Amino acid sequence: MENPSRKNNKVKKQNIKNYWPLKVFVIAMALSLCFSILSELVLGVAHIVIAIIVIVIFVLIAIITDMIGVAVTSCSKEPFVAMASKKVRGAKEGLQLIKNADKVASLCADVVGDVCGILSGAAGASIALKLVEGLPNASLKILISSLVAAFIAGVTIFGKALGKRRAIDNCTNIILRVGKILSIFTRKQKKEVAKKETDHKTTGKQGSGEEEK
Repeated sequence: MENPSRKNNKVKKQNIKNYWPLKVFVIAMALSLCFSILSELVLGVAHIVIAIIVIVIFVLIAIITDMIGVAVTSCSKEPFVAMASKKVRGAKEGLQLIKNADKVASLCADVVGDVCGILSGAAGASIALKLVEGLPNASLKILISSLVAAFIAGVTIFGKALGKRRAIDNCTNIILRVGKILSIFTRKQKKEVAKKETDHKTTGKQGSGEEEK
């Protein structure tokens, strides 16, 4: 007979999985809103060179996050288990990423990657408007706008295609690097928690000392 606590854990995990698409929807909406407002503020008053830099940033983020999404689903746990036992920095974080590979891949490739891809297209449209401003020929305006959009889409797809192959071949190194970056934040959190615990113990000792007096 199955342990009731195990049953409850299974139900909880199933509920978390069921809520994940809704969480992805909320995260995607929030990121899209933030990036859209930021890009509109920058591109509305920016020179064309700044607009191009914004597009390059969005395209690079889309490619890099797509690579992380592919790498985490292609990666094996064994190297990270071995590295974690040797206390290699970033190995524990990398192992956690692999254990949650479906969520990480969805967040990186589907949410961040796609949002940045869409916004790079929107930024491209802003550049196209500045380029065709003042042109009398409507057909030429449509052609230039279409070429700009097609170029951005082509560069993004080309970059993702190259990135996927590289991500599969170097999945362990990529996830370890991501793990090392995450370890910076986890170390800070651990230090803060340890500091709070120390402060709490010190306060407790002081309180007991005062009671004894």
